[in-house]
Amino acid sequence: MNYDEISKDTILNLYKSYESLNKSPLDQQLRAMIELRVSQLNRCSYCCQLHTEEAQKLGVEPIKIDQLPQWKDSALFSDAEKEVLAWSESLTTLSDTPTIKKTNLSNYFSEREIVDITVCIAIMNAFNRINSSLRD
Repeated sequence: MNYDEISKDTILNLYKSYESLNKSPLDQQLRAMIELRVSQLNRCSYCCQLHTEEAQKLGVEPIKIDQLPQWKDSALFSDAEKEVLAWSESLTTLSDTPTIKKTNLSNYFSEREIVDITVCIAIMNAFNRINSSLRD
């Protein structure tokens, strides 16, 4: 289904929201890892491929990309990255009740970055679900 043509305005606004993160103070390599990890969790193969390529272009180390599913057990990820990846998984899987009070994000990131991280996760979940359910 060509959903971007069927509902042009709605999808365009979603893309605009996504593109606004380009102006974020958020590190773009970290953003790429967030987008890839969320896509992995949602099993969106199209988005996984797209964000793997994006992470590579942004200079994320190939071994980090490979170890992303095992980030909890990898020494390659900083404490800040692990905090973001835990937040990403919590918001994506809803395995526990996510609340900012349960994180240490503020030890590493500004309030603006925390909001942008959370928006990035939410938008990626939306794109994954749209792609997985409507893409031919």
